[in-house]
This record gives sequence, structure tokens and C-alpha cells, in this order.
Amino acid sequence: MANQIKWADKIEFGVGDTIKVSLAVKEGEKSRNQIFQGIVIAIRGDGEGKNFIVRKIATGGVGVEKILPINTPTITGIEIVKKGKVRRAKLYYLRDLLGKKATKIKDVFVKKGLKAMIEVPVEELEEGATPAVKEEKVRPEAPTKVKNAPKVEAVKVKKVKKGPKKILRKERQFTR
Repeated sequence: MANQIKWADKIEFGVGDTIKVSLAVKEGEKSRNQIFQGIVIAIRGDGEGKNFIVRKIATGGVGVEKILPINTPTITGIEIVKKGKVRRAKLYYLRDLLGKKATKIKDVFVKKGLKAMIEVPVEELEEGATPAVKEEKVRPEAPTKVKNAPKVEAVKVKKVKKGPKKILRKERQFTR
């Protein structure tokens, strides 16, 4: 499709999607990652010259757009936050909207963890060093039913109904 784009053969996104783009920013000798999160409002170009426009609403209700070429080395990662369902190829009409309406697009369910990052070389471990292992929490197993076991009395818990409270109308009495 014309309004879909694939980045680094890992992740595919389209117009209307809310994405987080990790950009490598170099300030003097130091470099850091800066995240720009917004809605993809347009994809244009073809082949190697393809680029996409990401728009976000900054502090004070100011709209900020970035035009990012797909093959730039400054993009270190892209993560899809929400998939949007749109019926247009260009969402330039969002520029005229203010506030919450400028970021509202019909959502499609997205599984967590749709992100792609470029692998950064990690320093090799010294000899004898062990890599950190993440421990997983294990759920306790549910009790199994045993035939002819003595019954244990369970304490009954009274359920509290939640919902709108009844409004009682006060009757007025007129005196003459």
C-alpha cells in the first residue's frame, strides 16, 4: 500500500499510527537518544527516498512536525504505540484542529511489544564475568481437589452492589 512503510525490514507502520521514534542526537562530544512520539500524518516518496511526517502537540498546544527520511542513520528505533484506522492517505486536516481533537484517531488493538531497535554493539564481558540473568516470578499452583477429604468451612463474604444510588424524593407538606 502507498500509506504503509517498512523500517529496517523489522517493523511496518502506516498513516494514522501513533509511533515513538528514537533519534540519536549528538551534542558536542556526547550523544543521546531523544524520543519523539506522535501521529504519522503522511508518507511520501518511493524507494530509498521515502520519508514520513510525524506530528505531535507540544506544551502550550503548539503543533510540532518532523519530516524523517526512512533511511537516515539518526533513527535508532521505532515503536508502535497505537494503530490507527483512517480513510485518507494524508491527514493534513489535523493541522487545523486544536486540543484533544487533534490527536483523536479511531484505534485498532495493538499487542504490546511491537518495537524494533537497531542493535548497538555491547562491550564484551571480561573473562570469568557472568551476564545478569532475569529471575521470573512463579505463580503458586491452585489447590487440587482430593476425594473424601475433610470439608473446610468457607467464610461467606457479603457482596456490595455497586451502581447508582437511589435518590429519594422528599415529600413536601404544605400547611395553611
